[in-house]
Amino acid sequence: MKFVLLALLLLLSFASHAGQLSSDFRGKVVDSHGLPLAGAIMLVEHVETGRITRHVANAKGRWHAIGKRSDGTYRVSCYAPRSDVPAVRFEGRVALGQTHLRNCVIGQVGALSPAWLSSWQWRQAQGGRYVLH
Repeated sequence: MKFVLLALLLLLSFASHAGQLSSDFRGKVVDSHGLPLAGAIMLVEHVETGRITRHVANAKGRWHAIGKRSDGTYRVSCYAPRSDVPAVRFEGRVALGQTHLRNCVIGQVGALSPAWLSSWQWRQAQGGRYVLH
């Protein structure tokens, strides 16, 4: 009985680290007034392999890409609904086992836009190696 319990505990400890070989992306897509933009498309490309996954923003403008490889560079592109041209594009490396936040504003942020939109980051730190959260 003790052996079975010990084996089970060891198995659970290894299982808790299994997800750390990947990273996730998530974010929100809004217009220049801060309103969610349902149907916006996010393309997440692993540059070294060319693998591209497509993610659609839900009614709240939220999107999520789970289980992405953590061993390379990613290109994340944000498209307005029914557009073939990306509104925003980002490229950078990801940190192992992390969830990387990629928010997107479709449209020009101006004087009538909510102040919080200007604080959203969609870029990599100058000379930085990893995506900013």
